[in-house]
Amino acid sequence: METPWQRRGIATEAARGVVDWLSQKSVRTVIAHIHPEHRASAVVAMAIGLTLTREWHGGEVRWQRTIGE
Repeated sequence: METPWQRRGIATEAARGVVDWLSQKSVRTVIAHIHPEHRASAVVAMAIGLTLTREWHGGEVRWQRTIGE
């Protein structure tokens, strides 16, 4: 069931903000573990530049992106 705030880009905007903020700190790698059936989270991950890896953790697949210098 979809809610009124879904599909409006809010999660993507928030995730971009976090990545931007982290890039100003000493963080150089952003990692997300996403369940393979959670398509919305995968879409957000792709939108903020994370790449799907072949690594798994706790039933979720790892996405990652190198940021900063």
